[in-house]
Amino acid sequence: MDGIELRSEILSGDTKYYIQSNVVANQSSIVTSLFHEGTLLSTQTDRYDAAITPEALKQSVRGIHEERRTRITSLLDLRGQLKQDVDSRAHLKLGEALYKQRLFKEAMAEVIRSIKLGLEDSRGYSILGNCLLSTGDHEKALKAFQKGIDITPDYPDLYNDLGTIYMVLERCRDAVLSFEKAVSLNKYYQAAILNLAVALAQNVVLKQDYELSRDLGKKMREILKMNLQLNPSLNTDSFRDAERAVDQEDYETVYRKLTMIREEQIRAAQADLSLELYLIMKFRAETISEEEIDRFIERIQAALVTHPGYADLRNDLGLLYAAKCKIFIDKANASFADALKANSKFKKAEKNLKLAANDKQGIHFLLRALLD
Repeated sequence: MDGIELRSEILSGDTKYYIQSNVVANQSSIVTSLFHEGTLLSTQTDRYDAAITPEALKQSVRGIHEERRTRITSLLDLRGQLKQDVDSRAHLKLGEALYKQRLFKEAMAEVIRSIKLGLEDSRGYSILGNCLLSTGDHEKALKAFQKGIDITPDYPDLYNDLGTIYMVLERCRDAVLSFEKAVSLNKYYQAAILNLAVALAQNVVLKQDYELSRDLGKKMREILKMNLQLNPSLNTDSFRDAERAVDQEDYETVYRKLTMIREEQIRAAQADLSLELYLIMKFRAETISEEEIDRFIERIQAALVTHPGYADLRNDLGLLYAAKCKIFIDKANASFADALKANSKFKKAEKNLKLAANDKQGIHFLLRALLD
């Protein structure tokens, strides 16, 4: 079953992206990857039951592949709809959704548009800086992160961003201080805690700051333990290799293994259901299909199995049910209107059409209010 593979091309202006879905049988998983110019931007992994039939597996691969292709295409299509829109926050939200799908060029354009429209939001500068970092413009990325911190001095994500660019620039002490600041603002910030371990190992490899290397073994073991507590899925062969390398004071191996784990985490697709749903319902509420709503409902219900306490997901589910109500009310109006076309003197249908028209107007107002 390893031979199952699907590929699609997505065009955005003069930029081409490729989506590829493969079955990895020995891990009972379907891996969907996004590429640009031969570079892997992100991966999405979906598990399947090992007892699944070959035909059912093929259907599952097709469904997952098509969903990812549709999701990215939908976000890119929204750019056209928003082109003349002056809602700065909508441009920022679209930029964030594009960034989470690793569409850096498009994400930067939307964030810059939001800034030009007057929005001073530190999240925008975090997105912009990360896009610049990913495209290799390190100095501009550093300035973007620093600008974001100027706007929101206690935003842990921006200190994590700042530490990341300092690691790229091989400024180890600055990186460590930035990650420590991020963790002090959010002690459960697993990505920053992992980055702190990488930066400390990098400092030893580059032989930069002796003070940072004092009692490093004990400190590193505590940091790695905290990472596992916050993210048990990190308990892999590579992570255990890093732990053993700490005991052996082999920090080149620690740095190599933890960097690989960090990069894998970054590449993992970070689709934000709430964000995508907001954009689709705000700008495509009139054209969204019942089938598309049902796919969103299935995704959110699946996410709730893993995260039953996520209030955002339950709020999104309510929004989707309201959107489905709108579709049925629209269908009801159309059916009553068809009844009158067939019999213009059908008084009951005439009364029902008037009643349904009131509900139709009400559900439209409700959806707009839910999105504000």
